[in-house]
Amino acid sequence: MRIGVKTKEPVEKSAASTFHKYYCIEEYVMRMGRKGLGKVAVFVDAVTKDDWKLQVSVMTILNRRSNASVKAKVNALVNEIIKEKAGSLTHNEFVKATMAGVFQMKIKKAASKIYPVRFTEITKIETLKSA
Repeated sequence: MRIGVKTKEPVEKSAASTFHKYYCIEEYVMRMGRKGLGKVAVFVDAVTKDDWKLQVSVMTILNRRSNASVKAKVNALVNEIIKEKAGSLTHNEFVKATMAGVFQMKIKKAASKIYPVRFTEITKIETLKSA
């Protein structure tokens, strides 16, 4: 995983930076999928408590191929969880929780009640609008 930051001009002996994006390396993401597994990719536009607008990409790998209705339910669930959690956290807390795997485990646990989930990963967070 990589984190992109934009550095501002240094003031005296210190420099400030702002969060720009977070993403998983493509090889890591490609390694998750295998033949015969279902894949649900979700793109969510979420607004944090401190008014940052983020685009979050989540990939969920199901144990087997599944029909469209199951994928639609998992998609809606992921959308709901990300928007709810982003609205209750600041952007800094949201990124830290993503790095710790908090959202991935919540999504996997909740989605497994709909259909068995093998793996869930937040593959990208991109800043659309900062506060």
